[in-house]
Amino acid sequence: MGPTTMTSNGLHILQDSGAPLDSADYTTLVIVHGYKWHSGIFGRLVPLAKSHNVRVVLVNRRDYPGARPYTQEERDLLSPMTPEGTESTAEIAEAAKNLDAFLKERARELFDLLVEMVQDGRVAPVQLADNAGGIVVTGWSFGCIWMTALLAHAAAFVGEGLDLSAYVRRVVIFEPSYRLLGYAPPITTAYHPLFDPDVSPDSREQTVSDWVSGYYNHGDALETLEQKTPLRSPPPTIATLTPKEVAQAMYTPPGAPGGSDEALRNGGIRFDIFKKLKVRALYLSDDPLRECPWPEVEVRYVSCGRSVWELPWTTWELRRELETARQQGVPMRRVQMEHIKEANHFAPWDMPEHTIRALVGEEVEL
Repeated sequence: MGPTTMTSNGLHILQDSGAPLDSADYTTLVIVHGYKWHSGIFGRLVPLAKSHNVRVVLVNRRDYPGARPYTQEERDLLSPMTPEGTESTAEIAEAAKNLDAFLKERARELFDLLVEMVQDGRVAPVQLADNAGGIVVTGWSFGCIWMTALLAHAAAFVGEGLDLSAYVRRVVIFEPSYRLLGYAPPITTAYHPLFDPDVSPDSREQTVSDWVSGYYNHGDALETLEQKTPLRSPPPTIATLTPKEVAQAMYTPPGAPGGSDEALRNGGIRFDIFKKLKVRALYLSDDPLRECPWPEVEVRYVSCGRSVWELPWTTWELRRELETARQQGVPMRRVQMEHIKEANHFAPWDMPEHTIRALVGEEVEL
């Protein structure tokens, strides 16, 4: 598999650091990007690969540079129906079914990519006792949906050839917005500059970029979350990027009105698909048709302490949910929470050393 390769399933390997020389227990770190920012934003991880005994593989999703565009048939699964509030029960069920089918296929593509990488002969087997080897597959921001979809649907793919259980060590959910795990916003206020009447249309795009990539000083309660204004120092990550760096990492069409990511985001929220994926991903079922694949695989949730308010809110909601489930004895996967205290949402760019340690290491807080 070359350094910039379209895989057989249409995903694109933007960068591949290659396996470290003379290592039999290196970790293969596969990363899937977010919304409008493709895997170029992870480029600073690649030079760190060898020193961490890691092979870094940066993946661009379908519809992003180098990857195969979605077909019209695939896009039709995302097509909006009637205006919200006017659809029938049957229409809602059909739309939810189509979105679930779309995400199952995306999970299948990622599953097949992992199989292809193992068959390529450059993935070391898992050594669980030593926290070494195998694959750590990570979804950042909007890419977290690909992780919950993979875990939710993997049972449908196992048994069809190569057994990935000897290779998949960890699935990482890295800084999703609360909506992507099916949580509601705070009941008091949920600021977003897109809906701020004080932000002019001419400055809205820049304001949103600064807001998403800013650094914030948050407290430990909702009232102490800074929802609106990022710090001047350190400045928002977007303000530190050169035009060339932005061009090498940002691709807006899938997230623009009518784009595939925008349609998936809107439909997933509208029909509660993301919550259903999370439940199927994290909780174990006694249904023999949904037997848990890869029972030893750890799910790691990585958060950053100075990200835009939506992300600490997600962390708090997930902690509350998991704690309640444990108290009630609900069977679930092994979920570990990891925290990068001084990082913002763009930790892979601003703090690549901390990021790679959070993804493949064993520290609980950095």
